[in-house]
Amino acid sequence: MARWPRPPPAGLLVARVGGQDGGGELAAAGREGDGDAMGDGDAVFRFLAEEAGLGRAGALKAMDRYAPLRNYSVEGKLAPNRKFLVEGAGLGKEGAAVAITGHPEVLGYSKKNIAPKVRYLVVRYLAEDLGLGRAGATKLITRFPSVLGFSVDDNLAPKVRYLEEELGLGRDGAAKLITQCPPVLGLSVEDNIAPKLRFLAEEVGAGREGAADIILAHSTMLGYSIERKLRPTLRFLVENFPHTPAAKMVWLSVYSLAGRLVPRVRLLQKHDQTGRFAASSMAVLTPADFCEKVGVTMDEYDAEVAACKMEYAEKHPSLEAGGRGGGGGGGRNGRRRGRGRR
Repeated sequence: MARWPRPPPAGLLVARVGGQDGGGELAAAGREGDGDAMGDGDAVFRFLAEEAGLGRAGALKAMDRYAPLRNYSVEGKLAPNRKFLVEGAGLGKEGAAVAITGHPEVLGYSKKNIAPKVRYLVVRYLAEDLGLGRAGATKLITRFPSVLGFSVDDNLAPKVRYLEEELGLGRDGAAKLITQCPPVLGLSVEDNIAPKLRFLAEEVGAGREGAADIILAHSTMLGYSIERKLRPTLRFLVENFPHTPAAKMVWLSVYSLAGRLVPRVRLLQKHDQTGRFAASSMAVLTPADFCEKVGVTMDEYDAEVAACKMEYAEKHPSLEAGGRGGGGGGGRNGRRRGRGRR
């Protein structure tokens, strides 16, 4: 299988797919009354910043992301739940801080709801059945603590079975996919994973095995809309790079269409350099390197990016703007970040 560039951090996918599947138990857990006396906002802030190790900025961010935190009792709920994450779930102080920072709602779960799940998830399912081992299971929970609220029988096991059998990844492949992108466990098979598999296998022409390889290499694609992101991006690439098979370009959907791909193709056309680069070579270059190779200034590059973003916002408002190079990433800020990804 060809080597692909590393996908964006899993956190991007968490933001995009959180709550699609398996969230019912989490909501129920947060409402159960096991010491949920009204809390003191200042005391909650001090607890998060100091005892939980989030620092002032992290505490403010956590309280902003999950407002109910300020209403929980430190002694009756927050402190016991953090202790459970540190000791019972085996995350340790640093792991618990990471989990709380990324998913502060975990502090609102009912201990009686998650305690048996953690034992089963870590010892019986993730660690043994899926083959991650205790350390691997603990790392997964640290990165995606929402898994604590999923049902093994109703959510995790069927989903893993689909990845292993229908997607054709096998046990090792499924474990690899889940390890590198835990939020895949929060996606719906019917509404997300299966449609993406059909799109890649049939419309893109990758076949089932090729589709599985693409998903395994670029799991964050599972968080993109077919209609608003994958299909429009692929259509543009096929039109402008007709001699390259679609299956070899679909992974480029991780890049912003209006913020990266379109402006670069237009700059190549304006400077009579159409056909100079393969699609992947054009896309992966940092803005600075692209400008240097094509012979354009950063001001011209920035102007083209801005014009494309404005045009697509007006003519194609339904398209997703996300991806590498989107949201300002195509210009000077993207140039600095791009240097760091090389």
